[in-house]
Amino acid sequence: MLDIVRLIRSVLEMLLSLSQPLRVMLVQPLVTVSMLLFLYAGWHVRDEGSVIAGLRVAFVDTRAYRAERLRDLESGVLQIQLHQAAQTDRLIDRLLQTLLEQAPNASRVRLDVFHNGVLGVTGTALLRYDVTNGVAARGHSVGNLVVNRQLSDLSGLLPTLLAGKCQVGVVAQEPNVDFRSRLEELGAVSFMACPVVDVLDRLLGTVLVQWDANDGRPQGDAMQALMDHAKYITAQIASALDLRTPLPFPYGIGADD
Repeated sequence: MLDIVRLIRSVLEMLLSLSQPLRVMLVQPLVTVSMLLFLYAGWHVRDEGSVIAGLRVAFVDTRAYRAERLRDLESGVLQIQLHQAAQTDRLIDRLLQTLLEQAPNASRVRLDVFHNGVLGVTGTALLRYDVTNGVAARGHSVGNLVVNRQLSDLSGLLPTLLAGKCQVGVVAQEPNVDFRSRLEELGAVSFMACPVVDVLDRLLGTVLVQWDANDGRPQGDAMQALMDHAKYITAQIASALDLRTPLPFPYGIGADD
């Protein structure tokens, strides 16, 4: 604002130093410009409801300035989200490793996260899931972390997961061909799937503990103890998922869906 006042003062001093004909010739354009500036500033003052705020928007906080500031803000938010995603990924991997160490003879533990990935031909969102994290025991492979798989692959598990319970299964008996073939490619012969449920009772995904051939899946009390421990781990994973970058749609499957 002070720069504008100094500019006007300099122009007036220049006019006073000019000859009379030149001053007369420049007076009308300057008066017109002054009136336009006055109207322009008055319009912003009216919109902002304050003289100071209106003048700031009119002469300082311009559209280009706001666009640049918005780009800086978006860049800063992106950096925060990147750091946050990296931290939550490390936390989730540590939690999966803890579960793997507590699961007798388990080969690997993988996390599937549910989301609305694509739109169908009807325009209706189709539920999908991503395998976002995984850890493996020594001598075993984590496998590829796939994305945008149809949630119907896990249709045999969903009723139990929605009820908040873990399900133990044999790979060869899985009804879904795609799900069964992916587990077989990893070498798994049996598994335990436990729900990842947040404090709002949304089913965010599932943790899949797998046993390969000759690994020997626990039975009886040992399996029940593993399920109890898995629920404790998955609750922490749900909290970590809630800290991840917010998606542009409500993710997870609620109890009423």
